[in-house]
Parts: sequence; C-alpha cells; structure tokens
Amino acid sequence: MKGNIEEEKLRYDLLKLFCYIITSARGCIEEPKLYGPFRLIDSVERIITLLDNEGLADDFLKKERVKIEENKYLVMQDEEGFIKFLDELVIDFTKKLKEGAVKK
Repeated sequence: MKGNIEEEKLRYDLLKLFCYIITSARGCIEEPKLYGPFRLIDSVERIITLLDNEGLADDFLKKERVKIEENKYLVMQDEEGFIKFLDELVIDFTKKLKEGAVKK
C-alpha cells in the first residue's frame, strides 16, 4: 500500500463493497430472479473500479468494466439481451484466463 491514508481509504472502500454484496445477498431473497445475476455483475464492476483506483486494473479489465456499465441494465428491459451479455462476459473472461494459463 502507498500510505496510511490510502490504506484506510481502501479498507473503507472494501467495507462498502462488502456491505453492498451482503445486502444484495439478502435482497435476492425477495427480489426478482434476474436481480441476482445483475448484482453479481455490478459487484464485478465495483471490484474492477477499486483495482483501477489502485492502479491495478489492466486494459482488459477496464474494457470489460465499460462493457458491464453499458449493458448491466438490460436486465430491466431485455432479459434475452442481458443473458446474451452475460454469455459474452463468460467467453471474454475464460479466454483471458486461458491466456494466463498458457503463460505459466
């Protein structure tokens, strides 16, 4: 970490993220079924933002964050489009994971 103030900010940002994830888990009990996937994708976007704020997000993650920002609300108007978007994210991330496995 870069310093005490920055560590405290990161801890606070992570605590906010944990609260979001935990309250999302609780909310999923009563919310419509597709809100669960929405909240998971939104959590990924938030994690990428935290990484980016710390200078740890690479170009791939930044590109995927933009894709998430642009498509996550499809859940509310285009269920089929939202599912297609999720399928595309799965492909993007598994390709990236395979690239990393080849390098090791």
